[in-house]
Amino acid sequence: MGTKKNKGKAKRLSMPLYNLISIWRTIILPPFIKKWQRNLTLRNWEARPDAGLIRRRVDYYCRISSRFSTGDEGIRLRDISLSNAHSGYFYDMMRYLRAFPKNKKVAFINGDTHVNPDVKSIGKARRLDDKIGNVTLMNLDRRRHFLKVDDPIPFKEKKGILFFRGDVDTKENRRRFLEMWWNHPLFDIGDTSPRTSTKWHKNRVSIPEHFNYKYILAPEGNDVASALQWICASNCIPVMTKPTVEGWLMHGAMTPGLDYIEIKDDFSDVEEKIEWYNQHPEEALKIAEASKEWAAQFSDTKRENIIHYLVAERYMSLTT
Repeated sequence: MGTKKNKGKAKRLSMPLYNLISIWRTIILPPFIKKWQRNLTLRNWEARPDAGLIRRRVDYYCRISSRFSTGDEGIRLRDISLSNAHSGYFYDMMRYLRAFPKNKKVAFINGDTHVNPDVKSIGKARRLDDKIGNVTLMNLDRRRHFLKVDDPIPFKEKKGILFFRGDVDTKENRRRFLEMWWNHPLFDIGDTSPRTSTKWHKNRVSIPEHFNYKYILAPEGNDVASALQWICASNCIPVMTKPTVEGWLMHGAMTPGLDYIEIKDDFSDVEEKIEWYNQHPEEALKIAEASKEWAAQFSDTKRENIIHYLVAERYMSLTT
């Protein structure tokens, strides 16, 4: 099987179109229209057959139950303007928050999450530690993390090899993995960093080219593994250590051995795991199917909008 037969697709909005749509939604569109959109989206949501799932996900993303102050970290919605709404984080947050009163304050993590803050904030990701409740999750920078993929290759027809292409520069966990398993026949792995040149350097490949392989390594980066969503949405299996960070994909709720293949933090059991699943193809197929089912719960656009508004509503209603 060669890559020429792979007609797979991975779609995301072009950056110019994304920016144009985002500026319209977050800056130009009048707030009363945003409020109308919010009311329309939430109308009768409790009568939906998936209302229970919606409640569980809202509870998962926002764990705040009492009133709180954002203190000096807070910024009023009226003060978030085109001049500082310059990133996918701001755009994706304000897409929903502009439906709320302008005098409300929000603390916001604009970028990757390295530590959970002391102030209750909205962010893209949070550490799975004792401050987990201080970060309310929204699907921020979604253009990078959530893609629509079409993988036409059945799992049984893929190569029984662990595949990885990614930026290793400054990411010690990825460097250790390549040092341990470089040139192993069960692994096709490489460093695609444009900033440094290592002995592991390989050229970048498209996302659909990943679909030729049964197993895709999904190592964490600055926070979550940015590729995990599209790996789950394909017919491949994500291979990763136990998550230390989670985002909108609810990484902390995924079950090892069911939704993904879990490997040790020191990567010592990777060879053993890949060999075992190659020898037990039916067990591997179950994980590929469960992983795809996990990703499918985030594909209903109407439901995702409902959840976002409800998460934002809970956070904004409890700020003082």
